[in-house]
Amino acid sequence: MKMRVLTATNKAKMKDVATLINNQAGSSVAVDVIPPAYSCERERLVVIVTSLSANMPGAFDIFCKDLNRNRATNVALVIDGTAEKKADLVNQLKVNISHAGANVYEEVLYINGGLPIKFLSKIKPEEEQAVADWTARLLENLA
Repeated sequence: MKMRVLTATNKAKMKDVATLINNQAGSSVAVDVIPPAYSCERERLVVIVTSLSANMPGAFDIFCKDLNRNRATNVALVIDGTAEKKADLVNQLKVNISHAGANVYEEVLYINGGLPIKFLSKIKPEEEQAVADWTARLLENLA
C-alpha cells in the first residue's frame, strides 16, 4: 500500500511510535516530518503522529489543510495525550483535513508521549500492543 508516516513532534517516544507503525504497515518509505521533504502525491494513507497543541507551527496547519484527494485518500491520527484533554484540538484537525478532501480514519490512537528525552521515553509493552492492534485495524479497514 502506498503510504507515509509523518511526525510533528519532538518527543522521542512519539517518533518511536511512528517508526513502529511504519514498520508494521510494511512501508518502504522512511518516517518523515511535517512538512515532508517530498510532497505527498496520491498516497493511499497518511498517518500523522503529533504532539498536537493550540500553538502548532503554521507549516503543520497549512500541510493539513492541503491534504486533498490528490495528495492523500485517507489520513489517520496518532496523538500525544488523552482524548479528554485533546478532544477539541483533534476535532478541529479532523475538520480541517476532511474539508481539504481526504477521508479521516475515525479511530484516533492516543499515546502518552512522555518527555522529549530518549532514555526516559520507552514504549511500554502494552502501548506497543495497542499500536500493533490499532495499525492492524487501520489497514484492515482500508483493504
